[in-house]
Amino acid sequence: MKKLSVICLLVVGIILISGCIDEEKTNSKTSTSSKSSMNETSKETSAVPDLSKSELMSGEFDINITSYYFVYMRDNEVISTKSKYPIPTFDLVPKNYVIYHLSIKNNDTNPLNFSINKLQLHTGNQVFTPTDPGIIHFMGWVSSEIENENRLNDTLLHPDQTLEGIVIFQVDDYTTLFDRSFSLRYNTTSIPSTSYEKSLEPLIVAEQFDYSIAFDMPPYDHMWNRWKGDSYDPPEPEVSYVWTIWGKDYLLYTDPGNYWVWANWVNRLVFESYKKHDEISLPKQKPEDIPRVEIVYAVKVIPEQDLTVFHTNQYNIVSGENQTTTKLHVVDDTGEELINRSIDPGDDYRDLAILDNQTYRPFQENMPQMFIPQATIVHFSFYSFYESRLTKVDQDIILDEQHNIVLARYNNLNTHAM
Repeated sequence: MKKLSVICLLVVGIILISGCIDEEKTNSKTSTSSKSSMNETSKETSAVPDLSKSELMSGEFDINITSYYFVYMRDNEVISTKSKYPIPTFDLVPKNYVIYHLSIKNNDTNPLNFSINKLQLHTGNQVFTPTDPGIIHFMGWVSSEIENENRLNDTLLHPDQTLEGIVIFQVDDYTTLFDRSFSLRYNTTSIPSTSYEKSLEPLIVAEQFDYSIAFDMPPYDHMWNRWKGDSYDPPEPEVSYVWTIWGKDYLLYTDPGNYWVWANWVNRLVFESYKKHDEISLPKQKPEDIPRVEIVYAVKVIPEQDLTVFHTNQYNIVSGENQTTTKLHVVDDTGEELINRSIDPGDDYRDLAILDNQTYRPFQENMPQMFIPQATIVHFSFYSFYESRLTKVDQDIILDEQHNIVLARYNNLNTHAM
């Protein structure tokens, strides 16, 4: 009996010890598994940025393009220590800028740092970063609008705070704007560009349109040629006629061309005619008589706006005489005034054309208020200086949703400058 009791006790003890060993192994596996799981969780956590820090995360910023510019500038002057005035050379040096007006809102619950250097412009296989060219100054409305813009810088944005301003990119060519592979990005996140892409079609229409149809006036003014007057003939570069005999050139005569040609209005073709003239004529000048040459072509585009167009009259007494100033006003659906221009009563208000029943008519005093939904505004500024001939044009164009030009206005300055 005692032997049986001892055997039972040994069996129970073995079972208990085995259970403890199994439990210890199980606990050891669980502990190892737990440690492994914790290590993996730690790795995942370390890969997630700390949201308490002011860094950009996807969806935290709402960035939109509200308008944009492109500017082409070229001259042949250099600064020299030998002269207090810039010296003209044979080198025409171009500068091309693409400028975007952005609206940036912090959608996060924490303050976030907006960094200007995280913006990048991708076109094709090229990447451009923001630049600070200083003052982009030239004669024209577009220049004034650029100067009045707020330039974006690094800024701390609080929740629901909105920042507006422009970012400037210096690019290789003024046609970069039309590259369909365009992508403006913040870090690796593309900024929505639907409005921008939609506005390229009306911009192309505005650049290619023959405004002689709207203004009833050819593009060029041969002011000092009474036989031509207003004309479709662009400025003519100097041309040399050479007779080649037995491989040797003999100069017959040189046609000096005609740079005394002013622009009445502007489109891409008019701009490029002056650009081409300068490129051909400048190299043929004598080293001791190099003319000053400068050209600017600048465009601002405001896409997808619900516009109201109307005019006002202001009555003033000047030198005892009553004078009336008529102004054109264009406002958006928020009431912000986008255009405020004086209208010239000379030539029966020919400087402002309105599309009426598929026909362009000059502005009339009884013009009713107009509402143009989903419209695109295009501003042009053009400036050309060659030797002492100066021509300058500012132009406002409004296109409707179907890309019809429903309003066009020009203002030009043509003069002999010293």
